[in-house]
Amino acid sequence: MQLRTFLVAIAILGTVLHPASAQPKKKTTQVDAPPLERVLSGTSMQSNAVLSDVIARKPEMPLGPQDVLKSYEIAMSLVVEKTSADFSVIVQTQQANQISREQAEYLLLQSYQMAMMQYQVLSSLRDVLKHDIDDAAAQQARQSLKTTSSDTVLVVPFPGSVSAYR
Repeated sequence: MQLRTFLVAIAILGTVLHPASAQPKKKTTQVDAPPLERVLSGTSMQSNAVLSDVIARKPEMPLGPQDVLKSYEIAMSLVVEKTSADFSVIVQTQQANQISREQAEYLLLQSYQMAMMQYQVLSSLRDVLKHDIDDAAAQQARQSLKTTSSDTVLVVPFPGSVSAYR
């Protein structure tokens, strides 16, 4: 069941987050090591296309549950923004008398229904993941309580016994 939910989530994220990947990245100032190409440019090594491709690739870190939760929230806001833009285009088209009022109403209704379905799916996936995260945190808290409260019995010999003098 969780595998199926995970696969559905990945499929939805792949289709919904595609426009999000086209968004401009935030500029951060970070001191990095010089690029490997510049370091190797002084060597007598011949350039190799495969090597330069391997060097150019950045390793991707797998997403954690909190990252996936945040991506659901971002996707939900993207659905809202896209629907708003679609409504604007439809209304402008109708005001320019390029489509009739009935056609505009039909297109608005279709766009609204599609957006609601997408939003509800993303919202449901987010709620399920949030519930799983909360359950895992509660389970971990219970587990840590179990390890701190131990049932270990400590046996101390009596002062006058033979084993106390060893």
